[in-house]
Amino acid sequence: MISITLFYVACFFISFFLCIPIGPVNIEVLHTALKKHKVQAFSIAAGASAGDAIWATCAFFGISPFMSSRYMEASFFLFTTIITALLGFIALKGANKVEKCEEEIVAKIRRKRWAVLKGLTMVLVNPLGIVSWMVSLSFLRRMKIFIPMELRYEILFFIVVTVGALAYFSLMIFVAGRMQTLLTPNRTRKIIRFLGYLLLAFSLYFFYHAIQLFFFNGTSFHIESLAS
Repeated sequence: MISITLFYVACFFISFFLCIPIGPVNIEVLHTALKKHKVQAFSIAAGASAGDAIWATCAFFGISPFMSSRYMEASFFLFTTIITALLGFIALKGANKVEKCEEEIVAKIRRKRWAVLKGLTMVLVNPLGIVSWMVSLSFLRRMKIFIPMELRYEILFFIVVTVGALAYFSLMIFVAGRMQTLLTPNRTRKIIRFLGYLLLAFSLYFFYHAIQLFFFNGTSFHIESLAS
């Protein structure tokens, strides 16, 4: 019983800390929160947390189909390139429209289901998410900290991972909310523009690895921090 409890506690903190390194999801959540769209930011975070839990579950069962073929992996990188580049251009376009009218904000909040889908997609298009969890779970198994292969334990594992990731993103949104009192519209505009360029840089990074896999028989890169 102690081993099972330790497993869930460890998975909560693993999920939390795997989200900390800067990545496209972090940038999008921060970008949305700084624009005072907290409901949307939280919805993106919820989708991303669920996506992280899906990859963690795949790793739990030892499934890694997206890493078995370099062409499949390269296709995912190309898809990720497109999505990340689009988000970057959207951020740059919206940098000069920081102060939204109330009607526009309400309309966007009503579409929070699409924000959830955005967060989920941004995580699932990056199959490297499974790598971090495979490494982490392998370590826990070697330490004999694991759970039985039973549905009730597996469901709780999915929930714990989701909550761990969501805890980090919620903290990010809260901090962004505190920052708003210190940020003038001009400063906010500059930060959003910077985040837009950063997203474009990530898209070039993903594109580089897609080309490497397609044409140069490159091996998978193993930068675990890009899982979030």
